[in-house]
Amino acid sequence: MKKVTLLFPALLLLASCESKQSEQSSAKGSDAPAYEIKGDSVQSQLCVRPDSLCAKASFTYPVFEGNKALTDSIIRASVAASGYLDGESSTEEMKKASPNTVVKDFVAGFDDFITDQRKRFPNEPILGGAWASEVKTEVIRQTPQLTVVSIFSYNYSGGAHPVTFTQYANFTTNGHRINLSELFKPGYEKTLSTVAEKIFRKQEGLKDGDAYGDRYFFTGNAFALNDNFSIQKEGLLFRYNAMEIKSYAEGPTEIMIPYAELKSIIKSDGLLSNPVQ
Repeated sequence: MKKVTLLFPALLLLASCESKQSEQSSAKGSDAPAYEIKGDSVQSQLCVRPDSLCAKASFTYPVFEGNKALTDSIIRASVAASGYLDGESSTEEMKKASPNTVVKDFVAGFDDFITDQRKRFPNEPILGGAWASEVKTEVIRQTPQLTVVSIFSYNYSGGAHPVTFTQYANFTTNGHRINLSELFKPGYEKTLSTVAEKIFRKQEGLKDGDAYGDRYFFTGNAFALNDNFSIQKEGLLFRYNAMEIKSYAEGPTEIMIPYAELKSIIKSDGLLSNPVQ
């Protein structure tokens, strides 16, 4: 896919949502499904200072032409990554969850805060800073059989620093989300982890046998690979977000595992049998 730059307008001045979109065009000769970027955004009506004590939220995502199953799957993954749903969310809440409800819910939290402060301290200035939420889902790779997306989430509602992370997700054209067990032969876990740790230690400057110590957050001081991965042309890219295995100040960590290192466990009839296509 050849991506056209998305010109995302300023967020609304009223607490109402606006749909935005930017056309996307297929690269010449590509059989990958065409898509466009759409989104919702909202700004609080209770802003105390529009530039410094207000709440704004935006959520952008791809919509695939003639492929509702793929679109819906990616939206569900994006909503889940936004943090809107939790373990206590009801089945009905999960069904109703959408980009629109995510942005509205964030701004509603700010509005509740402002209303409470005005009620409790009517004669005092309201202290605090700007609240902001952004969820941006981008297509980072496409083939006729595969769509890979990156879901970026940013949330700040006060505190020492915002909460940011990126979640990768891989889908077949019919909207099925791919997991690791579909790519590898049974019993792949040990080999994958061993290869990943070797690469991780090299890029972190650790020798074999060096303890991870207090710098890393691995349980029991033992390396563990997560399932946040994207299927790239040259290999599988795994990502640990900030605070997952290292401090916030050190930021995220990514590990690229070349397919050549995984030949012994790749399924001969799976997606990775010819990953460049």
